Amino acid sequence: MSAPTNSKLTDMGPNEAHVLAWNDRLQEWLDGDLSDADRCAVDAHLATCSICPDQLAELRELDTLLSAAAPRLSLDAAFDARLMLEVDAFDHQQRVRLRQKLEQERQQQLQSLSRHWKQSLAFVIPGVVAAAALIFALVASLDHSGLSRSLAAESAGELGHNAALYVQAAFIALIGGGIGLTVARWLSSAAD
Repeated sequence: MSAPTNSKLTDMGPNEAHVLAWNDRLQEWLDGDLSDADRCAVDAHLATCSICPDQLAELRELDTLLSAAAPRLSLDAAFDARLMLEVDAFDHQQRVRLRQKLEQERQQQLQSLSRHWKQSLAFVIPGVVAAAALIFALVASLDHSGLSRSLAAESAGELGHNAALYVQAAFIALIGGGIGLTVARWLSSAAD
């Protein structure tokens, strides 16, 4: 590994230029900031150089002096308690905001559901009434034509005379339910 080049190095003597060229690399080595390959290259250079080991010793001494001169960083005993109070307060405020937001969303959904339910009922109830009117009109028409009586009579013949009324009622309910369901669905979909 060759030393980095610098235009200022040409104005200095060979030892000064060498120290300046290797100074940053030696500090990086001392700090542990080099890759394994670069560390091996600096180790190899230190083994053969007569100047850099002295420079490395000076850098170590400078690091020691700077560390001793720097004030010790320490936290007072109440720091953790204050920090935890702030964290708890933040979490509590955030939980309160989230609860308020969820409550607003729930109220909006309930209002929307209530409006939709009222709209549906506003169309379903008239639909059921209209279907009932159609059923009675259909029953009257079928009774006038004699179709429902003939179906009831044929079924009653197989089931017995007393069952004729039940068969006629079931037939009317089946037809009326189908018509009522169709009208109610149509009116409900028209509301949406």
